Parts: sequence; structure tokens; C-alpha cells
Amino acid sequence: MILTALTLSLAAWLTPPPATSTWTRFRGPNGSGRIEGPAPPTEWSSDANLRWRTALPGSGTSSPIVSGDRVYVTAYTGYGVDPENVGELDDLARHLIALDRKSGKELWRATVPGGSEEDPYAGFICQHGYASSTPVTDGERIYALFGKAGLFAFELDGEEIWRTSVGAFSDPAKWGSATSPILVGETIVVDAGVLGHQLVGVDAATGDIKWSIEDASYTNSWSTPTTVPSADGELVLFSVPRNVIAVDPATGEVAWKVESPMDDSTTASVITRDQEAYLMGTRAGRGLAIDCEGGEDGEPDVIWKKSIRSGISTPVIVGNGMFWCSSGIFMGASLDDGEYFFRERVPRYDGASGGFGSADYSSPVAVGDLIFQFARNGEGYVLRASEEFELVAHNPAFEGDESNFSSSPALADGDMFIRSERFLYCIGESVD
Repeated sequence: MILTALTLSLAAWLTPPPATSTWTRFRGPNGSGRIEGPAPPTEWSSDANLRWRTALPGSGTSSPIVSGDRVYVTAYTGYGVDPENVGELDDLARHLIALDRKSGKELWRATVPGGSEEDPYAGFICQHGYASSTPVTDGERIYALFGKAGLFAFELDGEEIWRTSVGAFSDPAKWGSATSPILVGETIVVDAGVLGHQLVGVDAATGDIKWSIEDASYTNSWSTPTTVPSADGELVLFSVPRNVIAVDPATGEVAWKVESPMDDSTTASVITRDQEAYLMGTRAGRGLAIDCEGGEDGEPDVIWKKSIRSGISTPVIVGNGMFWCSSGIFMGASLDDGEYFFRERVPRYDGASGGFGSADYSSPVAVGDLIFQFARNGEGYVLRASEEFELVAHNPAFEGDESNFSSSPALADGDMFIRSERFLYCIGESVD
């Protein structure tokens, strides 16, 4: 392959990721998808480097999170689990499940019954279901968004502390909710565009709504917020149709808005490097880069805006590049100008499903210069973060699990946790 003319400095590629051994929210530290520490094994299967596999009580597409000696994940039961026998909407229940990190043993399960207000199991909801939001924890409580049932806080033993509604609307196509809450200081921040046509800050201790920014145009937003440093601390970035909005997480004051080319919907989250923000999306495939610090007037500057192939998943930044996969095509592009390093189709094993099976909902994660990516059929890939496409390993789907893998992996201390619709897996070096 011919390399691009762009030369990346060695220092840029070796910039260390956030230092942490826990993965407490969607895509880990600040939604970066990166972590410092030992990498999980690059090769795995049902017979190698699989520490444990635990059957989940129901279905779901939320990602696992890791805190201390526990792994948390959500699931749903009672309705829309079996496409051949959908059941009754009133029987829908959501579950927050705590598992022992070393063994995969279920420690407790908190159940929230009821779902009469949810959208029916039809259309795009069939692709992700009713447990699509990843929980977040501060190590003292776990917070989970269960659609129209609301935002919930639980003790570490599973006891419910409070619940708060953030809306009971539907998007025009009734695709359901999927954005994940994040924790910024003492505020839980939620993009409740689909649920409530609003962006919301909730007091983590009480569940009281501290602030709300309401706008009917915020619907069709499934993107999870992230933060970016500012002169006064940090701002929360929301990607909603037609706008990127920066908000003070403590007060809800809007610091600035930038017009976004994502005009029909937002799914991928904003990713950041220092005070720069990058996003992509829409059916047309568009990308945007913003300098959040801006110029002398203090207003953010657009670095570049261009057509760029995208999908549902969120890219991962390694050094001066961003990397992602869409419909079986793995891509790398420069942060400087959005130009592709490469676009290469990853291999599939014989008999692998097509269509939605290769839609690649899962977002990539990285340790060092290794990127880990799952296809929706359960096949796993390890790629090198580089200007040149390099496939390090291609791993088969796990035996006995033909359900979809739509969640993103969680990383911690050399282990990787990934859930399918049926099981939660821990991938790590085999111990004799």
C-alpha cells in the first residue's frame, strides 16, 4: 500500500492514553475508548484466552462497565426478546446486573418492571431492543437510564436510591432510546433528546433535575455526550441534529454552538483530543472537526468539514489518527484534515452473516497502538493504529452464541469484557 504524504511524528503516536484501571462509563475514560496498562490477548476463541462466559438473564445492547472487582451490565426481559413470540409490552422489565470480575458469577440483580409507555417491538427497535444505554458509576452508586421508565440510581448492593423521569416522548420513527448517561462532578448529564426533547443535568445525590435545555429539534439524537477542557474547567459537548452544543455541566448555561453537518440524526459520540472535537455521522456520511478553544473572539473554530464514510459506531483516536469500522470496512483518517490513511475490508469467516450482521455497531477500543473491534456476528479483530492498514489478528465468533454483538468492549488490567445479546464474556490471558 502506498502511504499518504502525511508524516506523523513519533511523539504524537506515543501520546499515552488516560491512566486508569477502571472503565466506568460508555467507552471508558471520557468516552475515549482508550486505556493505559496491559493489553488483552490479541487472539481468543471458545477454547483459548476466554476466562469466563456468563449467560445473561435477558437481551440487550448496552456495554459493560468495570469498577473495582465488579462488572455491571443491563438487560431486558418479558417483551421483545424472542422475535417469534414478542409477548406483551406490559411485561417488559429491565435489569441492572452486577457480576464478580474474576469469576463472572452474578452477585445481584436489580429489576425495574413495567414498559407500557415504550415504543412497540417493530422496525429499528428490533435491532437493539430496550436495554441499549450503558450505565455509569462513581464507585459509590450506579446510574442507569431505562428509557421512558427514567434515570435510576442504585447502591452498590443493588438497592434503588431514586428514579427520575427525563421524558416519555418518541422519535418520529419510534426507534427507541440508546444514549448513555455520563457523570461530570456531581451532575449526571443525559442527552434526552429522543425521550424529552431536552438536554438534562441531574443531581447525582438526589435525582433532582438541576437544569434542562429544551428544543423540539433535539430528537433523533442517540449520541452520548462527552467533555472537553475549557478555561473555567470543562464543558459538556452534545451532538444533536444540526448543532454541536457546549454546556456548563454545573449550571446548564450554553457556552457556544457550532453548526453541524449531521442534519438528520446523530449516533456516534463526539471524540476529543485536548481541546479539539471530532464527530461523524448521517446517512450521507459527513465529518466535522472543531477547535473548541477558538480564536481571539473565544468562539470555536471549524478545523475541517467534509464527506467521510461513517456508521453507528464511534471512532477511537490514537495519536494523530482516528480509526473506525463501518459495514465491514475498517478506516483510518488524519485528525489534521480528515483525509483517509486507508479504507480496507476486513475478512469474514465462511458462512458469516451479511446485512445487519456486518453493520458493525460496536465501537473500537484501544490499548497502546492496538485497536480491538467486534463485528456484529461476534468475530473479533485486532488492528495496528498506523497510517498503513495492518490486521494483527482475526478471531472467530464464540461457539454456541449466534446472537448479535452490538455493544462496545470494556478494558481493564489486561482483560476485555464484551457482551452479546445472550452472554457476557471476559477475554484475558489463559491461566494454567
